[in-house]
Parts: sequence; structure tokens; C-alpha cells
Amino acid sequence: DLQREYIKEASERICQCLKKDFKLFVPALLPGIARTLKFEEVAETAQVADEEADNYVKVTAKDGKLVQVHTQKFEEMKQSLSLLLTFCTEMEGAFFDFVEDSAAVLLPLLSNQDEEFAAYCEQVRSIALQAWGLLIKVARTGAQERKINPDLASNLLSTGLRMTFAMLDAVEDAETLAGVTSGITQCVKNVGAGVLGPTEVAMIVDKMFILIDQSMRRSVKFEKDKGASHGDDDDDDEDWEEGEEEQLRRNCEEVLGAVMEVSADHFQQCLPKCGEKVSVWLQAEKHKVLALYLACDILLHLKERSQSMWCVFMPQVFKSLSLGEKEDPDARTAAAYAVHMAAPFAAFDEAAPEAFRSLAKIVAGAKPKKRDHKGKLAMDNAVAALCALAKEKPRLCPPEIQAWPLAISRMPLREDVEEGRKLHSKIVNLVLAQDEALIGPNRANLGPLLSVFAEIYQMEGICDKETEEKILNIFRMLPTDMLKGLAATFTEKQMKKIEKMLSG
Repeated sequence: DLQREYIKEASERICQCLKKDFKLFVPALLPGIARTLKFEEVAETAQVADEEADNYVKVTAKDGKLVQVHTQKFEEMKQSLSLLLTFCTEMEGAFFDFVEDSAAVLLPLLSNQDEEFAAYCEQVRSIALQAWGLLIKVARTGAQERKINPDLASNLLSTGLRMTFAMLDAVEDAETLAGVTSGITQCVKNVGAGVLGPTEVAMIVDKMFILIDQSMRRSVKFEKDKGASHGDDDDDDEDWEEGEEEQLRRNCEEVLGAVMEVSADHFQQCLPKCGEKVSVWLQAEKHKVLALYLACDILLHLKERSQSMWCVFMPQVFKSLSLGEKEDPDARTAAAYAVHMAAPFAAFDEAAPEAFRSLAKIVAGAKPKKRDHKGKLAMDNAVAALCALAKEKPRLCPPEIQAWPLAISRMPLREDVEEGRKLHSKIVNLVLAQDEALIGPNRANLGPLLSVFAEIYQMEGICDKETEEKILNIFRMLPTDMLKGLAATFTEKQMKKIEKMLSG
């Protein structure tokens, strides 16, 4: 339906421009979205032409009736859900007044346990779950703006958890489970702090560990079946299935991280169980990375309160770093991030010198090959961790290691975009604060730093707008003679960018 598609695209563009002011148009558009998200019934006795039969499926509707639905309907539903996502994202709290009506429309899609519906509507339900998570965010933001209790957001989360847990109990397919757990992560993050209580935290944590255990048992079965199979096609199928299981386990860990993020105090009760799981996972090579990911989230969100678990995972953190290129790059990335998160804590002082040495060895090592994506990610995280140590624990750096010059030589960070953006912002702020350790004696590091700044300037992804403005200010504040004296450290391309900055 071209007309429907044009209306959708126009509505999205106008909403993206008007933001909160688009509220005026929502009452006219929402009924149409609601109609699209309901099944149009075709009578059971209706005659469907033979050539059209394959385009219809039977599903159970909200009222329990078995209805025939044209497969095109599912595409229309996805378009309407996409429009709803745009409204929530762009309007934020201004969409608050429409949250309850929108939730009532989404509820049948998320609670439908019909097998045919699940088979044909997996994408629809996945997008609906995204929309539910955004409705929670809108409800929280709207409540804050109106200075009322976040009861609506809390109720939406409770309903969302009930529905998603029912889905988790109804299926064993790893790909489907991964999609549902990803939705749970967004719902939990979007509800924000102060909503999840100790009972809900324990329930979610227990459920995620159960799912991980079940996934691991299926993986063991895959390995046995793989050993007994003789066909390449069977091996490919089993490898694909195992990949889905790994993604599911990763998604379950991300749910745990989201719970920590919004309810760190109540998560404290779950630390003993986490310690048990991490200890068991570390004993299996294929689950080591999962254990380190969980350790990273515990360090990130529980901070000093995570110390009771350090004895469980820190030995593996240092082992993964010391192995260097011999170690799985995913494990190196997680280990470096763990050090990054632990660097500010006083309890990490004793381990800091060894951390400096291990990270310096990685950063000074061979540059990952061009197509070695995971190796590059590991290198970026090692650089970021070394910078964190250099900033937080400069007095504990062994004298033979020049942490800042070494880290700067590996900048900018390009592969881990999020980590790069954060690190570049921190480095720019330190230069503005005239941090002596970073700039170095006699400003020895200033030229290389400015070279990095010129390189990342206006590079979308690894340099945000605020950092760009600060970089521009740094170059404009520097005396012309000083810049000329540092010209040898800049590439021709960087010089042109600097000249353009200064002439603006």
C-alpha cells in the first residue's frame, strides 16, 4: 500500500522535526495504528482462491477466535510499530498521555502464545517488545516532567516482565529467547532507578541464571551430536545453533547488568550466587568470556561493593592479560575493561603495578591486522584501561613504563566506537585542565595529543559535538608560534584540518 507507506514516512519525518510539538497530530494518527495492529478477520468459511492460499495463515486472535490473516498484514503491522517507535523516541515525555492506549494495543501482540502467530510474527513481536520498552521510558520521563510518581512505568514493567517470562517458559528456541531477553534488558533500563524491589531483582536474576544453565546444557548436547554426525551440513547447522546459544547467554548477562544498573542496592543480595556462577563458568574455556562479562558489569555498577568477588575473577583477569595474543581476544577485551573499571578503587592499588605491566605489554605489542576486528577491539580496550590507570594511579606506575606516551601512540581509538568517544572526551578535558602528567615534562606529549585531536575532529562516532567544540577551543587558544613549532608532528591532512579550524 503505497499511500500507507507515504503517510508513515511523512509522519516520521514531521515528528523528527517537531519533536514534542508533534503531540497535536497524535490523536489523529493513533487510531489508524491501533487498527493496523489488530487482525482483520476473514471468516473461516470464506473462499480463498487456490493461488492465494499460501498467502494466508490461521492465527488465534485476542478473543480466542481462529482467523485467517494475509501475510501482508504482518508487514503493515511492522510499519505501524516503526511509527510508534518514532513517536516514543522523538516526543519522549510529551507522548505520556498516549502511553496507556498504546500499551493496550501492544498487549495482545505480546501475550499471544499461538504457535502460528509466533512462527509468522516473531519480528512483529520483537518490535512490539521494543515499543513496550520505549513506552516505559516515556512513562518514566513524563512522570518526572509532571512531578508525579512513576506508577505507570512501574505497572508497565511488571506487565512486561509477566508477558516476557511467559514467552521464556513457552519456547526453547535460542534465537527467540535471545530476542525476548534483549527486550527485557531495554524494559529494565528504561524504567530507571528506584522501581525494582528486592523480590523482583531476585526473580529476574534467578530466571536469567536458569536460562543460561539450560542453554549450556543444550550446547553440551550439540557437541555430542556434532561428534556423532558425519555431514558437513549437519555441522553447519549445529555451529549456527551454538552461535545462537552464545548470543542468548550474552543477552541474559546483559539483563543482569541492566538490573545492577537500576537497582545496585538490591542486587547486592545476589552477589553470592553470582560468585558461584562465575567460579563454575571460569572452569570451562568456552564460558570464560561470559564470566568476565559478568565480572565487568559487577565492577561497573557495584563499584567498591564488588570487592568480595574479586578473589573469584581477578586471577583470570590478569591471566587473560598476561597471555596477550595467545588469549581469546574477547577475553582480553573483557579483562582490560575489568581493569579499567577497577582502576579508581583504592583496593586495586596492590594489583596496579602488575596491571600497568600487562597492559603496557599489550599496547606496545604488534598492531592487529586490518581485518582482525576482535583484535582491534581488544587493543582499544587495553589502551583505554592503560589511560585509566595512568590517570587514577600514576604513582603506582613502574618507572620503566611510560604509560601516557605509550597510550597516546595508539590513539585515536576507532574500532570500539563507544569506548573511543568516551576516552577522547576525557583526554581533551585533561588537556584543557592542563594535566601535567598527560601533557608531559616540557610539553613532550602535546604534539602527539594535538595530532590525535586533529585526526578525530568532526569524525562522527568517536568524537561528539561537545568534544569537537573543546578541540576547536584548544587550537584557537594555542599561540601561533607554538603550533608552527609542532607542525612536524602533524600529517598533511591534519594540517589542513587545523588550518580550516583556525580560519573559521
